[in-house]
Amino acid sequence: MYQKEIKESNENIIFNSIFFTEQSFSIPDLTKRTNMTFPTIKRVINEFLEKNIIVEWNLSSGGIGRRAVKYKFNPDFCYSIGVSIDEKELKFILMNSVGTILLSDKVKIENEDFLVFLIESIKKFISKADEKYIKKIIGIGISIPGIYNKENNFLEFYGDVRYSTDILKDIGDEVGYPVWAENEANMSILAEAIIGKYKELSDFTVITINNKVTCSTFHKFGDKSEEYFFKASRVHYMVVDYENQKKVGDLISFKVLKNSILENFPEITDIEEFFSNKKYRYSAKGKNIVNDYLTYMGIILKNLIFTYNPKKLIVCGELSKYSNYLLEQIARIVYPKDHIFYRGKETLTFSKFKGNSSIVGAALFPIVDKMM
Repeated sequence: MYQKEIKESNENIIFNSIFFTEQSFSIPDLTKRTNMTFPTIKRVINEFLEKNIIVEWNLSSGGIGRRAVKYKFNPDFCYSIGVSIDEKELKFILMNSVGTILLSDKVKIENEDFLVFLIESIKKFISKADEKYIKKIIGIGISIPGIYNKENNFLEFYGDVRYSTDILKDIGDEVGYPVWAENEANMSILAEAIIGKYKELSDFTVITINNKVTCSTFHKFGDKSEEYFFKASRVHYMVVDYENQKKVGDLISFKVLKNSILENFPEITDIEEFFSNKKYRYSAKGKNIVNDYLTYMGIILKNLIFTYNPKKLIVCGELSKYSNYLLEQIARIVYPKDHIFYRGKETLTFSKFKGNSSIVGAALFPIVDKMM
């Protein structure tokens, strides 16, 4: 579980106030918004100008006498790196503070010492970035399909190998930047909560469907943007077919769907071809594959809705790339006409990040943790 501590410093409060708006602002605007005095805000504004967090925008119009200087948040005042670990590959992005991806790459995981491979791969990715980005990188966030447990001081990058959480400092020392890590569902939550379509919601649930299935819940417990917590659960291992002892991961992981499609349609090389080509998708075999998959997915989503009663249930991960083909059908399964849920099918949605929510959240982590 990650809980953002409530930072009372004036700098953090003002940063939160300007980060979440695209509009220009003046010092009088911020005094009304934060209830701080003019001199206090003026001091912080000067510090932010020196650090290039904000820039002077224009002079406000109207009124009599001297007009107030306007400022605007500079999304390129810093950059961060997101790393996503899967069973077979590492993905990397370099991103600015509001989620604009400036560089991306991926590499297949080689059969060698994983930590050595991870560190060398991060270094190689950084070396590909423009110098203007490198000098303003503030940290690296790593999205892991395994566990990150602060209480017991261990994490699992993937598989069952556990490392002390102290390993993050060692990685940071090697690559030259501080490093954060979290479960991929929590990273997806972070992306949705900070820069996503549903950032105004006080609570929602995410199910991230990659080669592993992870779930996290988000709850905002105050009016300030930094007053929140989120907690991942190991839904991948939850048994949903007791007769056959099938777990969630055995039934609705992305690789289950992908493998089923590729085995039944060997002429297809990419799963996108299956969904975009009606010849495959609407064939008898194609319909059976999708129906069987979504039937189990519906059971799991219903359980999550009954358990958490979220304002939104957001499907993230690789599966979310195919929302145009799947959302309507899965919504009918989860919400039949006689359903007894508190809310209707508008609760269920797919992430706008199209498979990138966890890596975007990973890249956001250093910014959120250092600045907010």
